[in-house]
Amino acid sequence: MIELALKFLSDEANGFMARRLGLDLGKLDVGPFVDYTTGALAIGMDTTRMTLFQIEEERVMREQLPVRQIVGGRELTLPPPLKVNLIVVVSGRFQKYDQCLRQLSLLLTFFQSHPVFTPADYPGMPAGIERLSVELLNYGPEQLNQLWTCIGSKHLPSMVYRVRLLWLQDVEPQGTGQPVTGIQTRMEMR
Repeated sequence: MIELALKFLSDEANGFMARRLGLDLGKLDVGPFVDYTTGALAIGMDTTRMTLFQIEEERVMREQLPVRQIVGGRELTLPPPLKVNLIVVVSGRFQKYDQCLRQLSLLLTFFQSHPVFTPADYPGMPAGIERLSVELLNYGPEQLNQLWTCIGSKHLPSMVYRVRLLWLQDVEPQGTGQPVTGIQTRMEMR
């Protein structure tokens, strides 16, 4: 589900940039900045890339109780959904610095003008994703230094976004049974 959400966002951003630039150049792709086996940069020249930096649980909307559904006359008990936010880094690597800044400016404009994505507004949204909202995070120099150290690369012009709220749901039932259709009580006389 994470890969579908990030691919959807990059596809929408690419459509926006193509309309603005009138060209098919400078696409945003999804992938790592660094090759994990060699430590070399994995982002090509003249490329803008979105990479997943961190996954965090959305604790405010955390559900504790299992989900109960009736399927084929049987009650299924599913574990509660896990709601997560994705911290993504968007960065560019270009031979010409001004092209990098132009790409990042366009992406900032896109996410500022499209902060919420729902299936009603975006029919191409992957099934199972109800809503995505994107917010720009403000990282100071120390935090950015730590971020790029964790990534294993030298600093590139970048921005950090929180993509909220992705629901992950296991579809294997924890239990099955007949649904409760009524309640009978017994009054005892003394």
